[in-house]
Amino acid sequence: MEDSVITITGRGDIKVKPDVTRVELTLETLHDTYREAYEQAKSNADTLTEVMREAGLDPKLPKTTTFEIEKKTRSDYDKDKHYIGQVFIGFQLKHKVRIDLGMDNVLLHRVLSLVSERLKQAEIDLAYTVRDPHPAELELVAKAVKDAKEKAEIMVEACGCKLGMVKSIDYAVKQIDIIYHSRHRREAGYLYEVAGEPEDALDVNPDDIEASDRVTIQWYITKADA
Repeated sequence: MEDSVITITGRGDIKVKPDVTRVELTLETLHDTYREAYEQAKSNADTLTEVMREAGLDPKLPKTTTFEIEKKTRSDYDKDKHYIGQVFIGFQLKHKVRIDLGMDNVLLHRVLSLVSERLKQAEIDLAYTVRDPHPAELELVAKAVKDAKEKAEIMVEACGCKLGMVKSIDYAVKQIDIIYHSRHRREAGYLYEVAGEPEDALDVNPDDIEASDRVTIQWYITKADA
């Protein structure tokens, strides 16, 4: 009986109040030469620096998450649909930038208005996250362990047994995304058409962010009277 074990996977679930509004910009343009694409990327960076200064923010706040200049081609066919070869289209610049702000709707409106005015090619997505996810990650693990133990105790008690020492804990260390992606998205150039004064800012109040984690624990089982 001492060698009998029980294996349970516990789950932890929490809700976290966001304290960061994340502005995600996608800047895509097509150019005749690699140099033109590169110069556009430099121009984008300079423009974002100006936007940050005008909004009263740190010019280094925007962080590049993706930077690619890719040669684009398309397949060409003759009138009989026979493949001829690849036709050069241009060099595509794909530049993604992340700007983390506080929970300030007026500031958010100001930044979005400036970006849409100065970078009309920008696609804008909003997301909400937390500045320091570590406390939430620890709480998730603790809840998952507690959940596993409670389930194990109920099961072995119903079998007339009790939990012994822990034999093993299986926990895959991973990054837990504590982030909520809003459906609020503006296509390139559109936001500038509707942008008004700061008092016109939307009163956005995002819901709490849901996160979960799992841990698997194995216990020895002993007789209830042992």
